Amino acid sequence: MLKSLLFVLLSAFALMTGCSNDDDPVTPNNPTTGEVLLAEVSSDSVGSVGASFRTSTITSSTLNFTDRDSARISFFYTGENNSIASPLLIYYKINDSTNVDIFNSTALSPTVSEKFVNVTIPSPKVNSTFYYRISTVAGSPGFSYFKFRELKIYKK
Repeated sequence: MLKSLLFVLLSAFALMTGCSNDDDPVTPNNPTTGEVLLAEVSSDSVGSVGASFRTSTITSSTLNFTDRDSARISFFYTGENNSIASPLLIYYKINDSTNVDIFNSTALSPTVSEKFVNVTIPSPKVNSTFYYRISTVAGSPGFSYFKFRELKIYKK
């Protein structure tokens, strides 16, 4: 009887240890290769007969770029009668006071027809809260605006 009980226990132990997935590769929660979408903003805009801007956090949590060498930013934009030098800034803060730009849209010229931006930049190598600021200044009398949609930030 004791031999039978010992055989059953050893058999059960062998079956349980044989069911392990130790040979399967482990999928990490945060892969260190490939592109990972960190944040997405569906759309935002500003408009004014003079000057206007809006600053907002990109997400309610931090974006962690510490494990990657580059980042990719993409979005669609349009605008009209906007004479501001940089209608879109993406940045983080150091010590809650100094802004560090990771994207400065000085090359954008807001036009009525929608444009697409897709840029790869060096990784900021921080785990921080990120913000965007959109701005408009009327270039001549009248209404000016800047708007974007489908802003996506990836780490690569």
